Amino acid sequence: MSEPEFDPVKALFERTRSSSKNPPKLNRPMPKMNLGQQPADQQPKAYRRGRPTGPDGRRRRRSLDIPSLGAQIQREIGKRGWEHELAHGWVMGNWQNLVGERIAAHTRPLNIKEQVVYVACDSSSWATELRYLQRPILQKIADRLGPDVVAKLHIQGPKQHRNYEGRQWVKPQGSQDTYG
Repeated sequence: MSEPEFDPVKALFERTRSSSKNPPKLNRPMPKMNLGQQPADQQPKAYRRGRPTGPDGRRRRRSLDIPSLGAQIQREIGKRGWEHELAHGWVMGNWQNLVGERIAAHTRPLNIKEQVVYVACDSSSWATELRYLQRPILQKIADRLGPDVVAKLHIQGPKQHRNYEGRQWVKPQGSQDTYG
């Protein structure tokens, strides 16, 4: 009977999730992969005859074939299926770049669920303005992140305030119908 393999990245994420007040929701299970196994896109390199030389004719430095940190992180993101969650975070964090400073001062994204961005506006006129600009904003998101990340903006105007609040308000007596 063999021991289960230790995955240090998984252990770190589990420890972080258990101590977090609001852990991320990961919908897709992580695909199984042995530590000794290489992905299909990283097959061993074929050797060529002779030594490669640089533009000046000197021998090039031997590369160590160590993948960069960014490549490793990108591979882990793809392996664990976090592309959409990171894309949603990018939309929330770069809202000002997507809509511009003037509109971003009066609007803010609330959350993203099922390819719909929920946006709150300061006034109904800003909500109308954002509705007119909905197609170019969605096009910017699709150009940057891909067409299947965000499909719709759900734009909400300001919440209505109740007129019957405050110190001078008196609860009406009786029924409020106009008949009788």
